[in-house]
Amino acid sequence: MRDVPGNQNHGPHVRRKPLAPLPDELSGPVRDFVAALRRMHGELGYSLKQLEGRLPASRSSLSRYLRGQSLPDERLLVQWCKLSFTGEDRLPALVELLHRALESADSGERGTADPDEAGAVASDAREAPTQRDGAPEAETIGTGSAAGPAAGATPTAGRHRLRPVLAALGAVVVVAAAALAVPALTGPDGTSDGDGDGRSQGSQAAASATGSARITVHNIERDCQHRRTEDCSLGLAGDPSRLYRRSNIVGHVWHGDVLRAVCRIANGVTVTDEVGGHSSMWFRVDHDGKQVWVPGIRIRPEQLENTELPTCPE
Repeated sequence: MRDVPGNQNHGPHVRRKPLAPLPDELSGPVRDFVAALRRMHGELGYSLKQLEGRLPASRSSLSRYLRGQSLPDERLLVQWCKLSFTGEDRLPALVELLHRALESADSGERGTADPDEAGAVASDAREAPTQRDGAPEAETIGTGSAAGPAAGATPTAGRHRLRPVLAALGAVVVVAAAALAVPALTGPDGTSDGDGDGRSQGSQAAASATGSARITVHNIERDCQHRRTEDCSLGLAGDPSRLYRRSNIVGHVWHGDVLRAVCRIANGVTVTDEVGGHSSMWFRVDHDGKQVWVPGIRIRPEQLENTELPTCPE
């Protein structure tokens, strides 16, 4: 396995208890990801108790991730990496390894791993909100029992049985995506924001007579584009000049929500999304009777470029 890029970074904190070696039964993409995660985590120098206070995960969950007993979701992995000085260098490779591990766990292919352990990893992976192909229920396919294929069945036969099911699932996802696209293309009053040129709200978010424009929330994580769960929500900030962290979050929105923006700034705190995109532009919006801020990286890309709004006053 190629090494994950990044320079050595010895954190100021030293863990009181070293991590136990990974079990020999852990193999394949899951082992590759966990090994890379442990290398990154080792450079942080935090104990699990210290890490628990910095990440939205319990100590027991973090321990399972580092032992390979379950897999984190992509959003947690991004937050974990940001605690390290070299985290942003490592993030793309770690995300790729996580995707491979999730796919392997979902399909029950764990090399020579014990069937019961394979089932546990697949089960925990199914709880993670981020899947590579964006299909929320795809993880239930091909894992009819936690032990994987029945006795006597070959992996090739299992993959052949998956194909028609995956094809049917793809059709369901397309229908769901079409249904979810409708509210994104229409305003709260049911009228369309587009002019039929295929660019939707991007080219039609020009300022109205009152100096406001509609913008649509965009979540880059494909799986979260079809879910309105807490872990798929995006934060609205109280102050665009402060760090985009939990202490600055005053509200939440989801992919496809339409907001009314009144002005924007280009020199706010730079926000980086889950795949490395970043922007320092922020939009002030009216939400639940309050004026709050949404990062430009969290709205549709074409709207970020084409929405005409005045600059917010100091």
